[in-house]
Amino acid sequence: MRPAVAVPLAVLLLACPAAGSTRAVGPGAVVELSADRLATALPVAAAKWHSGDPVDSPEREREVLAAAERHASALGVEPEAVAAVVRDQIEANKTVQRSLHARWHADPGGGPGTEPDLSRVRAELDRLTPELVRALADAGPALRSPDCGADLARSTREVADERGLDRVGAAALARSLASVCP
Repeated sequence: MRPAVAVPLAVLLLACPAAGSTRAVGPGAVVELSADRLATALPVAAAKWHSGDPVDSPEREREVLAAAERHASALGVEPEAVAAVVRDQIEANKTVQRSLHARWHADPGGGPGTEPDLSRVRAELDRLTPELVRALADAGPALRSPDCGADLARSTREVADERGLDRVGAAALARSLASVCP
């Protein structure tokens, strides 16, 4: 069993890009979109906390993966490679959700006061996932280069710094990108 990862709530709230920010290209776009997807962990965890639903949602995960694979096929990108990246995104998000639930169990008074609308958060994820698939397609040559790992690590540090992520938040972001470079 892995230890819970503590992710301060402020870290997740700061993970969203600033209004009017310009989206990067190449590996940077993949990192930014991954950070955007990771930022949904707080409202998803809060909604599941209030509803009593488990963090794992196998049916929803299958739907997200299947949609990403269909989108990848339509763009001429290898569906299995895209599915691996999206699976990492899901696992990183669940790691943060589990950490938050563990914190809220330990301190029930510190739990979320309101229940976010999970359907709205899922709609945001359904918007972000095709953008991520498009970014993977657009960054294809850079992701196959020998410099991919170094470029991705640099972009991850830059996005983590820009969004004010602490070491734990940056580690969750890095986990979400584990399968980006072949």
